[in-house]
Amino acid sequence: MAGPLDDLAGKIVRVSDIYAAHFDIDRSGDWPLLKLQEEVGELTQAYLTTTGRTRRPADDQARKQLALEMADTLGMLLIMAKAEGIDMDAAMQDKWLHWLERDSAVMEPGSSDSGTGV
Repeated sequence: MAGPLDDLAGKIVRVSDIYAAHFDIDRSGDWPLLKLQEEVGELTQAYLTTTGRTRRPADDQARKQLALEMADTLGMLLIMAKAEGIDMDAAMQDKWLHWLERDSAVMEPGSSDSGTGV
């Protein structure tokens, strides 16, 4: 059963399909990963601007750009997940949300899950 991330990914892939057809972009192979990396770089630049670490002003426009770059990065991650056949709703449940079902959302030191990056 599709969840909210899968539904969102489907819509984003449709937009990406239209864009790729219009601009004749080959999105095969490692394109989703490379494009995701590009978007992370743009997100980093926007974050640096928003936090006052570039020559551009850290103003409302910088904050809006940060939000747009977050959307680009998430969109490309969802496109990559679709391309790889990954169910992101299930992956988020397995990686993050299962902690909400436990007695404590805090991982105990020395647990077998200590390398999960949470």
